[in-house]
Amino acid sequence: MDTLFLYACAIHGQASPCSITESHEVRSSWQDDDCLTLSAAITYHFADGAVIRRTVEQDEWPDDNACGECWITYEVLQHADAAPIQPPHRHFDNACRERRWLGHQRFQ
Repeated sequence: MDTLFLYACAIHGQASPCSITESHEVRSSWQDDDCLTLSAAITYHFADGAVIRRTVEQDEWPDDNACGECWITYEVLQHADAAPIQPPHRHFDNACRERRWLGHQRFQ
């Protein structure tokens, strides 16, 4: 079993045994009342056959917080040839929580 964390490290350019062979990005936006929402979904293909999509959605709403609300999702679209990836999805409600997960997992 491979961990999603190792693939996330590769996605963020950190040390990882996982190697990205290609990626494709799709951006979109939509207006909901007075709020503009921006979305970026990047699909990563890895040398071991795994395919993972990382999606980030964020409102263009004034926010004075250092770590404003956004929605970050990792989804395993195709498992590696050798082993399933666990967990198959992971969700964060801001970038600080995602960074904390990446940092915490590194020391386990």
